[in-house]
Amino acid sequence: MRPRMIGRVASKDILSTLRDTRAIVSNLLIPLILLPVIMLGLPFLLGGLFMREATTVTPLGALGLEHAPPELIALVEAQAATLESVADPEAAVREDLYPAAISIPEGLTEALAAGEPVTLAVYRKTGNMRSELNAGKLESAVAGYRQQIVSERLERAGIDPEVLEPLRVVARDASTEAERTSGQLSWLIPFFIAIWTLTGGQMAAIDATAGEKERGTLEVLLVAPVRRAEVVVGKFLATVLFGLWAAVMAILGFVLGGFILRRLFLPTLDAAAAEMIGVMGGQLAVTPLMVLLLVVSAVLLSALISAVLIGVAMFARSFKEAQTYVAPLSFLLILPAIGLQFRDLLGVDDALYWIPMLNAMVLMDDVVRGAATGTGVLITWASLSVAIVALLIFAYRNFRRESVLFRT
Repeated sequence: MRPRMIGRVASKDILSTLRDTRAIVSNLLIPLILLPVIMLGLPFLLGGLFMREATTVTPLGALGLEHAPPELIALVEAQAATLESVADPEAAVREDLYPAAISIPEGLTEALAAGEPVTLAVYRKTGNMRSELNAGKLESAVAGYRQQIVSERLERAGIDPEVLEPLRVVARDASTEAERTSGQLSWLIPFFIAIWTLTGGQMAAIDATAGEKERGTLEVLLVAPVRRAEVVVGKFLATVLFGLWAAVMAILGFVLGGFILRRLFLPTLDAAAAEMIGVMGGQLAVTPLMVLLLVVSAVLLSALISAVLIGVAMFARSFKEAQTYVAPLSFLLILPAIGLQFRDLLGVDDALYWIPMLNAMVLMDDVVRGAATGTGVLITWASLSVAIVALLIFAYRNFRRESVLFRT
């Protein structure tokens, strides 16, 4: 193959794609703008919502409020909540009149004084975050009241309440700085890098294959003194450039968003708000090694996606048909991204690093969390390289088939 001819084919496809300025703005500039907005907005939004719900006094429903001991009411109020009488606590929560409710049986105080067990029912909507948080307030208040009763009974019996706590548990955080600061939203970063790599590369791949068929310029290219392999590699490199451009813009957006959060926003917040935002991923630590690993992984992912796009889009007869072929590819990125949220439960072993495309997202997630290993990096990069070569061979063989190039 002649590098000069490959460069000419790639330059032609790059210039052809650059003519669509709207696609350039939407696919290649928006990642640089949108990712910092997401990194700034989501942690502050979700952290602020959790903080607001934890500190705002919320009315909660109570059946049998007149039977509630003053100590229990005081403990509920200490949880930033108040109790209001309701006739049907279950219906009140189900109909969203109250986020949570409690049922207090008649004769509660008398039963406790007699040493009889009493059951309190707490009503919540499972899966409703606001309901769960406020039900937690009620459960914390009941747990505090239960502890008071146990302590009083032990003191009356002349027993030290400490006898019930022979062991104490102290929580120690064993995670790395990157794991502590990546938060609950870290999986979004590899997802956006991958999805923008796809959107950035597909406009070049479709234009270079189905677009040329539709315009009738592919025949002119094929009769020029250029080999089929040079055509495939040139179109592949043009597609890689645009996919990589979008990925790098997303990585720069990630770096910019992390810098703004850590240096400008978080120092202005109080400790409680900063901790809450950090849980959501608002204190992401960015290091040069992390950026390097993300960029190299993005190069290989872009090459893999570009090879897939070229191999698929060349079968289409028109630009519109190619878009319908390419659209399902996004599910190959969306489904793994959803799984990244639950990777701690599912478990991740070395087998995942052998699966092309999925392994790139897993590795990027490892990098963001500060958990990347040499084995994972080498296996991922090696398997991606092998898959890229195999897909390019597939594209080249199909590019030699007249039935594929001139479908009508």
